[in-house]
Amino acid sequence: MSGGTEVIRTVSSHDEMVFPGQEASYFQIGERVIELVRMAQKICGRKRLPKILDLPCGHGRVTRWLRAEFPYAELTACDLNRHGVDFCTRHFNAVGQYSEEDLNRVEFPHAFDLVWCGSLLTHLPLEAQLTTLSKLVEWTGEDGILIFSVQGRFLASQLERGQADFADNVDVVGLLRDFRAHGTAYRPYYESQAGGYGLALNSPEYVSGLIQKNPGVILRAYLEQAWGVQDIVILYRKADYFTSILS
Repeated sequence: MSGGTEVIRTVSSHDEMVFPGQEASYFQIGERVIELVRMAQKICGRKRLPKILDLPCGHGRVTRWLRAEFPYAELTACDLNRHGVDFCTRHFNAVGQYSEEDLNRVEFPHAFDLVWCGSLLTHLPLEAQLTTLSKLVEWTGEDGILIFSVQGRFLASQLERGQADFADNVDVVGLLRDFRAHGTAYRPYYESQAGGYGLALNSPEYVSGLIQKNPGVILRAYLEQAWGVQDIVILYRKADYFTSILS
């Protein structure tokens, strides 16, 4: 049960995030987002969030919880996976929008009070991460909240110790070598023919450096290992709050 209405627990048979015997974990990771959003509301001073974006929405692992927590909101579900978008539209009363591999081609009719972006930058090459972050900030309205996830020291430590059982299809040695040297690293999954989808690591220092170059956002929180193995970043949108000293 979320803070607003009953959570719809209908799960798509096409949902790639649900594994047999781990259904409880699937719902727990979605519910955890609401805890993070509530925290963000407190530290950003936002009580109501009338317009919300979930990108990428998948088949509603998080969308279902956002709908229950904010039954009054116009909730937009966006993803490259069109079946997932249609599922969210049909079951969670979301406004569906199909995404594009080039996010510069994605347009919304308005800015959002809350943008949630989980497990996207975690799989993109650096240049695509920069473009994605720029678009997420652009889509966040004034006084809005942007929450996104990255993978940092915790996952890197698991990989170093051989404890990450989901990274057998990536060059872990090269990934960790670059991460140690630069604080950021990316390696494509072996099955990614174009090389544009894989595993990305970013240190807190590196992410903070990117954010400090944007005078229109305030870093309200960086939470390591706050969402599964992933770190969570909470930004508050305030145009020209800072000068561009670090640009």
